[in-house]
Amino acid sequence: MCKDYKVRFMCKSPYCANECYTNWYDRDDPPGSGDWETLMDLRRENKDEICENPLHIEAVTVDTLIPAANTGETFLVNNPTRGFVCRNEDQHDGVCLDYKVRFKCPCKEE
Repeated sequence: MCKDYKVRFMCKSPYCANECYTNWYDRDDPPGSGDWETLMDLRRENKDEICENPLHIEAVTVDTLIPAANTGETFLVNNPTRGFVCRNEDQHDGVCLDYKVRFKCPCKEE
């Protein structure tokens, strides 16, 4: 039986030359219920730094910069409209790695 997969396409420069990444954000740590890097919380804590409609989210481990998709962990949320959430209860070993995120947005015109 086939599994249900999601597909995401990303264009590379020069086709998407008018897109820029935000700074990296790491507002939470795994102790407790997990690592919660939600867009709502990040916007509240970093006024006017994240665009209204992010196009892409990138999540990597804080210490080794491994992309979240390559860690083998399960994520409750990992999308540009809601942010990133790794819950400890969803992991085989009971704890998430520590992640940081950044968003891709249309570049601000100067």
